[in-house]
Amino acid sequence: MILNHDARRPLELPARPTIPIAYLSVGEAEASRPYWPQVRGKTFVVEPNPTWPDNVRVDIRDRRWQSILLDGEVPRLLAQGYAGVMLDTLDIAPYLERKDPVRFAGCRQALAEFLSVLRRQFPSAILLANGTETLVDAAPYVDGYVTEGIFATYDLAPLAYRQTTEVERGWRLSQVNAALARARRPVFSIEYAPATAAPAGLSEWAERRAREHGFRPFVTTRELDRRP
Repeated sequence: MILNHDARRPLELPARPTIPIAYLSVGEAEASRPYWPQVRGKTFVVEPNPTWPDNVRVDIRDRRWQSILLDGEVPRLLAQGYAGVMLDTLDIAPYLERKDPVRFAGCRQALAEFLSVLRRQFPSAILLANGTETLVDAAPYVDGYVTEGIFATYDLAPLAYRQTTEVERGWRLSQVNAALARARRPVFSIEYAPATAAPAGLSEWAERRAREHGFRPFVTTRELDRRP
């Protein structure tokens, strides 16, 4: 079970045999986190995320940001009883390289080096990588892959749940397969298709398709607040 430790509502860790995993954003900093005073106004902050107003994209190459995660956030979360962390927003590294290849050269390599250090520094922690094209970079260092919206996703304007297109689906599956070719790990699929949303049957279809590929699906809403 993946939990947001700094959620507005207090969290109680589930009893065993559930394995609690804490959410950790790597490519973005969040204003709601305890580390925010160390982030605000720093040069490694690149830009706001227009979809999530409290998030800012960061330059993973910066040692200050890496230290916040390695020396602060990960030990803090593990000390709360979590067995590991789910590493989110990894795809910000290649996004920044495409946005400005000169300014952000080496972001993807820096991400891989960061993950290598994370693995060495916390050898017994469970590490899950959430992403698409960076799953292959994370493969040697993590224990599992998480990917979102392979079969069912949502559009923000207007908010509507739908099947992914063949092109979208094929690209996402190719990223998972590239990671699996480098290191066999379990794949956890998050599909956005609540039972009450149109089209009817989307949630069941998405879960069935994910299982056909050998994935472990979780079907939920955009807000990740309930199952279908």
